[in-house]
Amino acid sequence: MTRRALADLPLEWATTETITKLSAGGPGLSERAAALAAFHALPTESNLLFTGYVDLRAAEVERAAPAVLSQEIRTLSDAALPEGAAALIEISSAGVGAYIGAEASAAGLKIAPLNAATPMAGAAEDRTAALIAALWNTGVSISLGAGRLAAPIVIRILAPEVGTSLIARIAVALGDGAEASIVEEINGSAAAAGAATSLLATSSEITLGARASLALSSIQDLPEDRAYVTVRRHTFGEKAQLQLAVAQVGARLVRGRIDHLLAGDGSGVRQVEVVFGAGDQIHDLTTYSLHSGQKTVGDLLAKGVFAGNARGYIKGVTTIPRSGRGTNSYLGEFGMLLSKTARSVAIPSLWIDQPDCERAAHGSSVGPIDPAQIFYLRSRGLTDAEARRTIVMGFLEPVVAALPLNAEAERLREVLAAKLDAALVKQPAALAS
Repeated sequence: MTRRALADLPLEWATTETITKLSAGGPGLSERAAALAAFHALPTESNLLFTGYVDLRAAEVERAAPAVLSQEIRTLSDAALPEGAAALIEISSAGVGAYIGAEASAAGLKIAPLNAATPMAGAAEDRTAALIAALWNTGVSISLGAGRLAAPIVIRILAPEVGTSLIARIAVALGDGAEASIVEEINGSAAAAGAATSLLATSSEITLGARASLALSSIQDLPEDRAYVTVRRHTFGEKAQLQLAVAQVGARLVRGRIDHLLAGDGSGVRQVEVVFGAGDQIHDLTTYSLHSGQKTVGDLLAKGVFAGNARGYIKGVTTIPRSGRGTNSYLGEFGMLLSKTARSVAIPSLWIDQPDCERAAHGSSVGPIDPAQIFYLRSRGLTDAEARRTIVMGFLEPVVAALPLNAEAERLREVLAAKLDAALVKQPAALAS
């Protein structure tokens, strides 16, 4: 077998024959063909700042071809709707199912199959986006004209079976003045040992009209025999606002990219991202923010904790062109190492061509737990494990608390605590010092 390079992701099924099957030879084939050509032409990482921090060898999905799925949306029963939710969307290897509650229906929420000919912005510049644009096998369009939803829209994404791929596009459009919240739950069946042999790839393509407001939280807790790649692209109208909270906890390999396109004057994004890696997990996460509008706000914070042999690469680029007068931006990336064999890299970057900024700041740090903090807590009666648990959960809490929904924040605390306890049991205290 040919030895793979660090950034290789060879896919035997990324072919013209596959995209012809997925499109049934109908609308969208030309868009898929252009994206497929970009996938084969583009490097895995085009940013020269980050090329040294890409390792996709944990994903063995060369033969995990996506199946042809029905693009019709199944109607779920009302019993499936979670308590307190406005609507439910389930995405799995069976396709898309949905149920719209009375409140959402009255507000004008629409859930429909994604038009096969809908182009995917960014596919010509990013290889991961090109992969999804060419080879997606299920898609859904979510739109809200000018209504306001107090209860959240729940999107459940279930991992595909071992040896297969699920590639999903999710397009969200909020009209002028619309307000909504979305909760993403990304999980699957129990993990098996070994490398990731199935692929879940998703896109989140969000367009916010003038004065629109969206709160989106996503918790990814996939089994560790899965690879997960995701692309999020957010386009902002005038004074549009986005609160984004993302938690990456599961999967053997995670590669994610987020693009914020703040073109509307007065628009803003507040993003928090929490990462927990243990064992042999790899997290490769990058956020790009383009402040092309005037008086835009970007407040981005990411924190990662890594144990065992885990690797975490947390990167970001904030760009303020000449048109971005009055920008207020902050980019913070911080990592904590729980073992001597874990590794983390934090690379925040600023590209500024506008001197008239309200703020353009960044910060980063990576390091182990301070032994003085452990000593202090142990002197107050805590065991070594209890002290480490308290410090780690306190390190992550500012990010967890920023989740827009209290129920999701509490669920994430439980997931993180369980994963942390398991990691501490697996490694002696000496390795974490």
